[in-house]
Order: sequence, then structure tokens, then C-alpha cells
Amino acid sequence: MTDVAKAAKVSLQTVSAVINGKPGISEPTCERVRSVIREFDYHPNGFASSLRARRSFTIGVVIPTITNPYFPEFVRGLEDVAHRKGYSVFLCNSDHDQSKEISYLQLLRRHQVAGYVVAYGLSNPQGDRILAELAADGTPVVTLGTRQLHPRAVTLLSDDVHGTARITSHLVRLGHRRIGFISPPAGGDVHRHRLTGYLGALEKGGICPEPELIVSGDFSVEAGRRGAVHLTNLSEPPSAIVAANDLVAIGAINALRRIRKRVPEDVSVTGYDDIPLARLFHPALTTMAQPVHEMGAAGMRALLARIEDPKLTGEAIRFNSRLLVRESTMPPPDRAG
Repeated sequence: MTDVAKAAKVSLQTVSAVINGKPGISEPTCERVRSVIREFDYHPNGFASSLRARRSFTIGVVIPTITNPYFPEFVRGLEDVAHRKGYSVFLCNSDHDQSKEISYLQLLRRHQVAGYVVAYGLSNPQGDRILAELAADGTPVVTLGTRQLHPRAVTLLSDDVHGTARITSHLVRLGHRRIGFISPPAGGDVHRHRLTGYLGALEKGGICPEPELIVSGDFSVEAGRRGAVHLTNLSEPPSAIVAANDLVAIGAINALRRIRKRVPEDVSVTGYDDIPLARLFHPALTTMAQPVHEMGAAGMRALLARIEDPKLTGEAIRFNSRLLVRESTMPPPDRAG
């Protein structure tokens, strides 16, 4: 930086101002400094800058899997806002492994990141404790898909109860009476909320829930395949399936095709999330669309606001999902005419 200042015949403060985009420097001077920077191939040391400022400009992000298209879209929302504000994202993929998630949280803590964004795949009590401790110490914490861990933490909430009730009610209105449910992973809030929505919609439609129609699953294509096979092997298979997400719905449809079941003519299938593949798949999925990118962007805005103003308390930011009716649902065969 001193070499750049000497070559450009300006002060160190001017070089710093140009690098950081601060106002008050004439355009000819800025261009002269930038030209020397290019000539010297100079790159500011971000770590040293953090030490001088006594603050980190890195945000730690932990997600359960990078292979589910939901999470890259969420991270993109986070990163778009962080980048505009001069922050970088340290991304950790836990692979639904609770011990790996804990290791990453401890790693991020050692690196003294400026804040944390954690999207849970399953309930993790030890992870909850770490994040609650961080929030209590004044470190900004944002979580996705779980309850508020501490009064200073921010929680991003999608109304899973209402969303699952709406998409199940859509099938009930079409005339379906036997509706299978391939559930999210057991043991988490998402599982409990989605199951509540499914059961509530059946009750509202005057349908008695049948335990054999509820299949344990997760958020993978394979879970959809297994669930569909199990449901179609019942003595009285369902005429519709509510899947935990779009990937599960795609797995279910592929399995149904293998046994010569048509979707939606023989079996209707619904997804959840509206990942890009949902509208490109054939048949295009009826699904609940979540504003995933905006959820990430809102989470990062909330986190950065708390970095700038540590006095801010926590909050729950709620997002609504939209029912998108596409080609994967129709009335059951006995009412299709």
C-alpha cells in the first residue's frame, strides 16, 4: 500500500479511500491510484484490515446440504446482501450430520466470524446451546426453520402448518379421500408442523386420518421413491400423495412411472418449495412456493443490522408461501370424468 501511494504520488489515506470507495477523492486521482494498483497487482489484506478495525467481515453460514436446490437459493440471497455491504460468506455444509454441524460451529467460533446464519436439517440441542451462548454474548445469530433460540437471536419462519394444510386441502377439494403423506425427517419442527397441517386439512375435509398413509421420509429423491413404493403396495393405495418437498415429489413420480402409474391421471402428487426443477419437470409440480431468496436476503439484512447496532434485540421474521397449481394434480380417477 505504501508502494502504491509513492508511485501514485498520494497519501496512504488517499489510497485507502480509493480502495474502500470513500467520497471526496477526485476522479483523475482515483484513476491514477487504480492504475498503479493494477500495475502492481496489489490486493488488500482483508485479514489485516479486520485486525485494524477490530472486527471481522466474514459471516459464518451452516446449511444441512448443498445438494438440495433450496439451500443454494437461500445462500444466494444471503451472499447477495453480504457482498453489497462488503462482507464475505464462509459456507459450511453439514451433510445432515449433527457432529459435523457442531464442529463447524466451533470452527467458526475460533475464526471469530462477525455473525452466524444456521439452517437446521434436524433438531440439534448442542448446536442450539452454542448459538444461544453466542447470541447472549452479543454475536448476531440468525436461524432458519426453527424456534427462536434466544431473545437476541433472529428466526426466519415459514408457516409450514398453513402451507401443508393448503396443499392438502387442494387435493381434498379435487375429490381425493385417500391422501398419502411422505413426511419430512422426524424429530424436527418442520416434521411436526407439516404433519399438523396435513392432519388438520383432512379433519377439516371430514376425512379420518389413517396411520398407514403416513410414511416416514426425509427431503431426498430416494425418500420419495421409497414412500411411493410403500403407499402403492397398500391393499387400498392412495389416489394422491403429499410429499415433503419437490425432490421427494420427483422421486415419488419416478417410482410411480416404473410401475406404470400415470401422474396425475392415476395418482396426484404435490411438492413443496418450488425449486427451479419443479416447473421444468414433467408433469410440472403443484407445489407451495417459498420466497427462498428473499428469506436469505432478509436474514442477512437482519444480521448486518445487528452488527451495526448491537443494541437491537431478536425477532421472528415470517414469510408466506403460495400455492401453485400445475400439472401434477387432478381429480381422482373415479371423478375425473
